[in-house]
Amino acid sequence: MLDAARVVADILDTPDIVVYLGDRDDLARERVERAAGAIDSEVNEVNVQTASGPDEYMAGEMTMALESLEGNDRLEARRRPPGPAEHGLFGRPTAIHTPRTLAQVRATLENPEAFETDYGDPGTRIFTVAGDVASPATIELRTDDSLETAFDAVIGDGGFKAACVGGVFGGITRDVRVAPAAGSLRSSNLGTNGVIERLNHDRCMVAFAGKRAKFAREGNCGRCVPGREGTKQLVSLLREIYDGEYEIGMLHELARVMRRSSICDFGRTASRPVTTAMDEFGSEFHAHTEGYCPAGFCEDRAGIDRTEPRRPESTTQ
Repeated sequence: MLDAARVVADILDTPDIVVYLGDRDDLARERVERAAGAIDSEVNEVNVQTASGPDEYMAGEMTMALESLEGNDRLEARRRPPGPAEHGLFGRPTAIHTPRTLAQVRATLENPEAFETDYGDPGTRIFTVAGDVASPATIELRTDDSLETAFDAVIGDGGFKAACVGGVFGGITRDVRVAPAAGSLRSSNLGTNGVIERLNHDRCMVAFAGKRAKFAREGNCGRCVPGREGTKQLVSLLREIYDGEYEIGMLHELARVMRRSSICDFGRTASRPVTTAMDEFGSEFHAHTEGYCPAGFCEDRAGIDRTEPRRPESTTQ
């Protein structure tokens, strides 16, 4: 990864490379610093630094990562334009990318012929398969393969019902016969982050979507109205389903507004688990308006916050 960053730094004629890690990424930090020491001993012109950010989901958003690197206690998304390429870290133009992007840049420059293809996303992608599995596993897939292949690396815990592809705000799908390429994932309304959650038949899609909506409500930076107020409305509309009101049109319109007007990817993608669950499991949403949970997951209506999962009876005292 550092070799790839060096290539980009040479092209941009910048002397600084900053590797941004989470507070708890001790092993990654140790390895990066060791590799950086080897680079520094060979090339004095390149200054490689490591920096840690808070272990919060929103701290990985591009502009909030810059806020964290500048030492700001309160992380808020920056308005764009100008983007980081014009006004980035400490006001300097900044190229900010994931290790995979940098690695592909390096591979393309070293062997252009290998990337002369009509396929828009050549190479491989790494995914962690988690959720309802005996043990999570990390697997590397060719981008012209299928997400279905990833499940060969794990032992499922219960029958397969759906997958949430793309991390916390990924998309929910019944069909995992989708190529791992970025274009295929986006066109299928799935996320491109490298996590695939396997969901078994015991999962209630209404409760699952509600839990992700609550995470969005509690974890957004509060900078923009769509992110701050839109997530509150999202949770409220989902709660109303348990009271017999399923405002499907309002939910889709709210999601559209959040996607188009939020100032960062957190707000733009926060509604995706809800809308994709509605599209794939609409009958479950309608069943909940009648007080029935097809998965047998939710309690009866009285006094229960249905956006939280029900505790299994075997664990109650």
